[in-house]
Amino acid sequence: MTEPVEEEPIGSQEPITVELTSEIPPEIEFAIPAPAYDSIATVEDAVAFAPLISTGETASGPPLDLSPALHAIAGLHQKMDALGVAFEREVRAEATREKIVDRLHAELQDYKQDLVLSLMKPVFLDLIQLHDDVGKMMPSQAEGDTSSANTSALADVRQAIEDILYRQGVEPFRSEGEDFDARRQRAVTTVPTEDPAQARKVALRLRAGFASGDRVIRPEIVSVFAIRRS
Repeated sequence: MTEPVEEEPIGSQEPITVELTSEIPPEIEFAIPAPAYDSIATVEDAVAFAPLISTGETASGPPLDLSPALHAIAGLHQKMDALGVAFEREVRAEATREKIVDRLHAELQDYKQDLVLSLMKPVFLDLIQLHDDVGKMMPSQAEGDTSSANTSALADVRQAIEDILYRQGVEPFRSEGEDFDARRQRAVTTVPTEDPAQARKVALRLRAGFASGDRVIRPEIVSVFAIRRS
């Protein structure tokens, strides 16, 4: 469709008629790329267009080369898989390192405690022996007068020794049960018995034991029953 447009003459020139058209010549129209996706308006269009996407063809232009994009996506998937494997391996390695650090820390603490005990054990044993000696003196001082000043003073000294040991992590203990435990008790005397059921059972508890945690500094001093030999 054309519409004549008249322009006023300039000077003595004849009128010029310019035709305006809305049609585009075929050679120009084919040169303009039209995205094939613009033609998808309904679900039916999308279904009909799907096979063309898989082959790289379009309904309104030359075939699309999708191989670079497909190679890029495949490479991205490979990199993501490699990153996932590396991440899992690093997580396992970190867990292993934490276990090693915890084990080394525990071993260091044990070594430190053993070192302190080995250095301080002679001092602890001397204090425990003094504690025992004071305990031996208390019954003779307390005969006939349990409220005497000497008995009270000896009890205070004994408690002070226990406090010194406690501040160093050493505490008195008495083993539970009546069976003799050679790991935590020391039998210094025996009490004869004719009952086999009483053999190797604790008869008397003479002195409390002392320990630092699970480590025995001085075992409990006890007397045990033993079968009377005829």
